[in-house]
Amino acid sequence: MKVRIKILVTAIAGGLTYLLTNATGQPEIWQLTMSVFVGGIVLVVQVLIDYDLAVTELQTKMTEHTRRTEELVDRRFEQVSEATALYGRVQATALREDQMTRLVSSAASIKPDDHLLRRFADYEINRLAQLFEGLESGWAFYEGEDRDWLLDLTACVEESIDATSMTTFDTPKGFVDEGQFWSSDLGQRYLARQRRAIERGVKVRRLFLLEDAVAEDDERIEALVRPHKKIGVETRILRQSGLDFLLQPDLFDFILFDGRLSYELRSAYTLGPEARPLIASVTLVVDWRVEDRRQRFEQMWRDATAR
Repeated sequence: MKVRIKILVTAIAGGLTYLLTNATGQPEIWQLTMSVFVGGIVLVVQVLIDYDLAVTELQTKMTEHTRRTEELVDRRFEQVSEATALYGRVQATALREDQMTRLVSSAASIKPDDHLLRRFADYEINRLAQLFEGLESGWAFYEGEDRDWLLDLTACVEESIDATSMTTFDTPKGFVDEGQFWSSDLGQRYLARQRRAIERGVKVRRLFLLEDAVAEDDERIEALVRPHKKIGVETRILRQSGLDFLLQPDLFDFILFDGRLSYELRSAYTLGPEARPLIASVTLVVDWRVEDRRQRFEQMWRDATAR
């Protein structure tokens, strides 16, 4: 269409020139020459205008392309800088670089079109990130009864494990030792991890907190402490009457790992005697409260009797 318009405009310009030269009585040769000349000039001007417009449009597109390229490069460099900074922070910590690289590599290998695996991986990464963020802020929370934290901390401990165990043999109160915890799968795995910890030099102390009536049942108490003593755990029994009165209103089970991290269990409440309370939550504490737990344990350990 543009070519046809150029031809039409050129023809009109040449025709008008021919008519003007003819009206002035110019020789035929000059009429034709001027018509061709003017038509050629008009054609060249049109071409130059189109060329100028094309060059201007190209410059605009090149400018926009350059701007987008620069923004993309800047973003990539920012991402590289951020990744480099994060990698530098990992290097500055005691975390193993190969494990961090393995985590990122494994996450990147999940196919993007596998929506279920991708969503599950996102969920697990988010859960792991929440754990790290919680530990950084001083505490991390797990809703319900935990398994992995307990076993993993026992496998990682280097110096000591100091644990309390509120125990009852009759009315369910939501204590860990109710039911047959130590003969359950988790209880057996926990004992096995503790034995391996003791074999590598970790000192394990377990303090059983009992009501006075329960503490009189020697046969049950002996059965309770037997698996712990077999693997080398130091055990003591603390009766309710021997417990400091300031501690009685705020009792909860906790485990101190290396005296630096407190693993704390909270029981749920129930209505009625038939419903068995469950573990409501688990909290990892790494802030100033750890010292309070350590002092609490040492005080109860001194007041307890060896068993």
